[in-house]
Amino acid sequence: MNSTLADRLVSWFATAKRDLPWRKEPRDPYRVWVSEVMLQQTRVDVVIPYYRRFLRRFPTLAALAEAPLDDVLAHWSGLGYYARARNLHRAAQACGGRLPRTAAELRALPGFGPYTAAAVASLAFGEDVPLVDGNVERVLSRVFAVRGDARAKAWRIAADLLPAGHGGPFNEALMELGATVCRPRSPACARCPIREMCRGRDDPAKYPAPRRRMARALLQWRALALLRRDGAVLLSRRPAGTLFAGLWDLPAEKPGGIRVHGSATSRGIVEQTLTHREVRVTVEMARASGTPVSSEVRWVTPDGIAAMGISSLARKTLRCAGVLTPAHASRTLRRP
Repeated sequence: MNSTLADRLVSWFATAKRDLPWRKEPRDPYRVWVSEVMLQQTRVDVVIPYYRRFLRRFPTLAALAEAPLDDVLAHWSGLGYYARARNLHRAAQACGGRLPRTAAELRALPGFGPYTAAAVASLAFGEDVPLVDGNVERVLSRVFAVRGDARAKAWRIAADLLPAGHGGPFNEALMELGATVCRPRSPACARCPIREMCRGRDDPAKYPAPRRRMARALLQWRALALLRRDGAVLLSRRPAGTLFAGLWDLPAEKPGGIRVHGSATSRGIVEQTLTHREVRVTVEMARASGTPVSSEVRWVTPDGIAAMGISSLARKTLRCAGVLTPAHASRTLRRP
């Protein structure tokens, strides 16, 4: 069964695969890596415009390594999970100008877990190593009617199925099948190339078994929009060890060197649901002037926010404060 399954999937993928920008041949390892990092926890249709903008600004590994982190975060702004961008930058600086060719060597770089290392090694360098992401876990758990810890068992199954000399196409075929056919909801079983081999085809919703969801922690803080007479707003960099570390945001308190004129007025509450947290931000606004004493605090005009690395939550608070209009927000998202 194993060789037949692999052969069918690879053959199916050759004609059914989507035309995605990172699949252009010959594969560029750097571009494969960027796409795989962006695709973690993010849909393909969301990733494509970000991927294209990112590659226009950082077309090579060297360009990414030499760029300031602020610039990298600014081009990631709105994509979320910002540790991905920080690790991309760190790994680009750590790899000495060239990505290693094996999964084992890639694992030594920042941000390279088992999946990302295997994806780059197999898709870009042709190494025969298995990989498991959410799509692969779902496909294999259905095909083999896996009970219990589907992720751990999927890694073992993927290794057993891996066809010698065709690891990359097979891995990509498994991921493509999960993304386009063996979907979490409403799987298109009728057009699955391995339907007759699938033990879970009569009740695919049973596999994989749902994981127990942990209650999300609630984080709350104050965001103070301090506006200068010319319309500039004060932004401060979020410190290491905090949510959205390294990104720019409204400060929680008056920074040193700044004078506030009058009392702060309430602008409302902004809420956002993250993977493991609920965030609630109370937004206040006041007029201010002065020169910040810290380089981690700066005045920024609304149009200048497009060049800053800010989270989607920060963008919401800026809109709530009236700093960003819909026109400003769209320019930020379209930043070349």
